[in-house]
Order: sequence, then structure tokens, then C-alpha cells
Amino acid sequence: MAYRPRLQFLAAYSARRLSSAESYVGSKVPMSCRRFGCWTSLESGSHNPDSRVARTHLADAFSSNNSIGMPWFLVQRRVVSYLRATHANGEKQGCYNDIEMKVMNFMNEDKGTTLLAGDVFDVPIRRDIVHRVVVWQLAKRRQGTHSTKTISEVSGTGKKPYKQKGTGMARHGTLRGPQFRHGATMHGPKPRDYSYNLPKKVRRLGLKIALSARVAEGKLLVFDDVTPSSHKTKEMAKFIEGLGHCKRVLIVDGADKVNTTLCRATSNLYAADVIPAKGLNVYSILQHDTLIMSLDAIQLIENRMHTPINR
Repeated sequence: MAYRPRLQFLAAYSARRLSSAESYVGSKVPMSCRRFGCWTSLESGSHNPDSRVARTHLADAFSSNNSIGMPWFLVQRRVVSYLRATHANGEKQGCYNDIEMKVMNFMNEDKGTTLLAGDVFDVPIRRDIVHRVVVWQLAKRRQGTHSTKTISEVSGTGKKPYKQKGTGMARHGTLRGPQFRHGATMHGPKPRDYSYNLPKKVRRLGLKIALSARVAEGKLLVFDDVTPSSHKTKEMAKFIEGLGHCKRVLIVDGADKVNTTLCRATSNLYAADVIPAKGLNVYSILQHDTLIMSLDAIQLIENRMHTPINR
């Protein structure tokens, strides 16, 4: 922590001045988590693994009345605490624990439960890894067909426009230089390949993080079969509307070829996209706030993540 030495001094200072620390249990301490602030209550027996300072001392140090005469710079400082992400159900995220998920279908019928592998769907969230994978994906998508004409390719004569000396003007050997109208472009873009290699471990970890983020947000739905009962777009639109705050949904089919009925039901919907399990990628997951996966797709993804990397 940035203010660890100051907080250690704070704990020692308050311990000498306080006769009973238990009287401050239940008060609130101002905390901050990067960009937002929150208030956390000091419960009896609570423990913060990220801080070596007793919460009872911090509660008194940040109290508004400052009855023990703490220095102003210690009282007005806010304690920085990097809170750990949690699942929608309140459990800690990123502990590699197997997750039990409810299985349903497009009719909202209960089809039992399934167990998601913790090393695939419950890994710690790392934005830097996701950023690296997305930049790599977008770089591979670039066509790189841009091209500008050099002085040898631009249209025009190569004749010297006028004599070297005696005109009073600057000397020129051509009228197709970069300083002239309709002239060449110096150091302009030429066709090139923007793709580059990214370690397979990083690619695999990026997909795990994207899936784990959707699970932690409660935005991953598991279906026994992603084949809808009807190919009508109206029925699919009604189902997506029933999901609540869902702008875009990505349906992952476990088959090698996406079901025809599913394609017809979603082809005219901006809010729904379909992708086979073998084509699932980080960028597609991030573009959709809700992810629907079939049991076959989950099995294929887990097998793909557990396959040893060929070197």
C-alpha cells in the first residue's frame, strides 16, 4: 500500500491514546477502490487481509470528531483498499472453484444443474491480459491494403520545369515532389501485414478471463440445447426482451455448424449473434453483455482449455 508506513504509525499512535478499542466496533470507515468511494462497516471479529492495521484504530482515526487529537493529515487521508471482485451471489471471484450453474432452455424451463470447471470459469480478472488479446485480434483483422504513390509512381512528367539558375526562383528538378499539388506522398503507408504472434498461454488466459467475468457478473446462461422451438424472429426477440437489461446476447452453439433454426431466428436481430464454440473469442464476448452457451459448447471449451499447448 502507498501509505503503509503512515498507517503503521497511525496504529501505534492510536493504540497509546485509546483505552478501549472495542467501543469503536460498528462505526464506519471511509474506503476507496480506485475510482469510486464507499463506506464499510467495522464488524466485530472482521479482518482485512490487505491491511496490517487494526480496523478499530482506523475507525477512530477517521472519525469526524477527532476526539483523541489525531494530526489533521492523518485524519483527512483516505485509506486505499483494493477490494477483491465477487460473484453475483456474493462469493469471492478468482479462487479457481468449480461453479454450479442452473441449466435452462428458451422456454425458461428448469433442466437441472451443471458444474463449470473452476480453472476455466473462475480465474482472476486481469484487464491487461484482455487488452493484449483484443489488440492482437484487431491487428489480425486489418487488411493492410492501404497504399500511397511515391515520386516514381505518381502521374506526371519527370522533366526539369526550368533551368537551374537565373530565374530567381528555388531550384526544382520535378513538379511531382511532395511540396507540389498532385505530388507524391513521402513516407506514406504501403500494403503490409499487421498481424503478430501472441503467446498461446496469453490467448488461452484471455478467453478464460472473459468467460470468468461473465460468470462473475451473472451474465452467463447455460442451456441444454440452443435450438429454439420456432424459427420466428418475433419469438427470439421476446425471449431477449425477457432477459431484462440485456443489450446484446451472444449464443454459442456446440455443433460444428450452427443450427439452421437458430440462424433464421436471429439473423434479423441486432441484439443477437450466433457463433460456434470453436470460434468463440475474447472480442466477441466483450461485444455482448450476455452469453448463452449450450452444454456441448461448454464441454468443447473446457476440453480446448485443458488440451496441452503444442510447442
